[in-house]
Amino acid sequence: MNWIYRTGIFVGLAAVTVGGYYWMSDEEVQELSFQSAVVSQGSFINKVQSTGTLEPQELVDVGAQVTGEIREFGKDSQGRPIDYGSEVKAGQLLARIDDTIVELAIQRMEASVAQAEAQINSAKADISRSNAGITQAKAQEAKALRDLQRAKKLGVGEALSQMSYDEYVTTAETSAAAMESALANLQSSHASLAQAKAQLMGAQSQLASELRNREYTQIKTPVDGTVIVRQVNVGQTVVSNMSATTLFLVARDLTKMQIWASVNEVDIAKIKPNQLVRFSVDALPNERFEGKVNKVRPNATMSSNVVTYIVEIDIENKDRKLLPYMSANVDFIVREIHDVILVPDAAFDFTPPTELVDEQALAQFESMRDALRKERPEGKKDKSQRAVLLWTQLENGTLAPILVQRGESDGAQSIVTPYEGQSLALGAKLITGIRSSDSAKMEDKGDNNPFGMKRPERRKRGTGGPARP
Repeated sequence: MNWIYRTGIFVGLAAVTVGGYYWMSDEEVQELSFQSAVVSQGSFINKVQSTGTLEPQELVDVGAQVTGEIREFGKDSQGRPIDYGSEVKAGQLLARIDDTIVELAIQRMEASVAQAEAQINSAKADISRSNAGITQAKAQEAKALRDLQRAKKLGVGEALSQMSYDEYVTTAETSAAAMESALANLQSSHASLAQAKAQLMGAQSQLASELRNREYTQIKTPVDGTVIVRQVNVGQTVVSNMSATTLFLVARDLTKMQIWASVNEVDIAKIKPNQLVRFSVDALPNERFEGKVNKVRPNATMSSNVVTYIVEIDIENKDRKLLPYMSANVDFIVREIHDVILVPDAAFDFTPPTELVDEQALAQFESMRDALRKERPEGKKDKSQRAVLLWTQLENGTLAPILVQRGESDGAQSIVTPYEGQSLALGAKLITGIRSSDSAKMEDKGDNNPFGMKRPERRKRGTGGPARP
């Protein structure tokens, strides 16, 4: 038994079941009115819905690296103090921190540099003197050695007394000691020079640091952009610590923004890069905007046992209607089909009682069902589509079935394709329910109807003739 055949059996059983509950006269049929839905033609959109927040594509954090009091803000192009929404250029002054302490530190470091330079000059002078002393010591040592050599040749005797000989020896030894002292002084002078140079390098390094700190008192923007956040006021003391204190947030280019949308893990597989996205914001309810998926962030978050992923959506904001941190209602377009026949889903849930079905139309449907059963052998089924019945009202007030293939649904309406020989005109009204003129009476009857209709009481025999079986 294939799917068409099972559909026919289901409809037949439903009709018989419902028919068993209804004992109606012609007057009762006339009292009933039908709820209906209209057949339309348009675009079918399969989408994933989400919400998100608009964010600047590039947000620059401008902070402070020195401690001090905010003395003043910079000026924008119109001469107004920098504030929320100010347009700024790279290198433009945003605020100035009191630089008194930094200037004093600079003066101390400049003095240290000067002192180190003086020590270097002094060490160089000592080296010069030591070199001169070494030259003199060398000359004296050489003379003493010559005199000692002559005394040794003469020897102690009538020409050279012992005392004179000892004096020559002492002079030679003294000259040698003087030479060693001169060399030691030279080494000491070189050491003093090296120390003075090291002190100079340290002082210059500290001076450069303080000069840099003076630059840091001038808070400037590194990029062109728009000031999104100003977190300080004039007179407020900024305390710098291990991490730079944030003073301003500058959005680099508000004509290009992003939406950070939260998507449930059930739908995340449907989201792909460059996928079309349509969205709206509460501030502009009558306008629709478009963007494209940039990427899906792989890190997930869990809240109340629900896993969600953040999807980044690139959008154009050339007219700058959209502002940062607006809430966005996002539709990820999974598939879009144009010019298809659409039927509200409510029309697929209706099954009429047998008394309301046109006999000739029902006989035609039975014949068509048999033909379809032969065309589609068992096992050859199209799971993406299935045969269903829709119901329309004829001129005589009875209902006639229309067999269609039901395709995709977006939760509100479905794509349908009429089978060959079936007609489904645009604008046609399809029955979705039965409404009695006496609603209270209908609510009290038919509680056991498995198809959701209220069962009326069986009419008693009266002057109007026997009730219908």
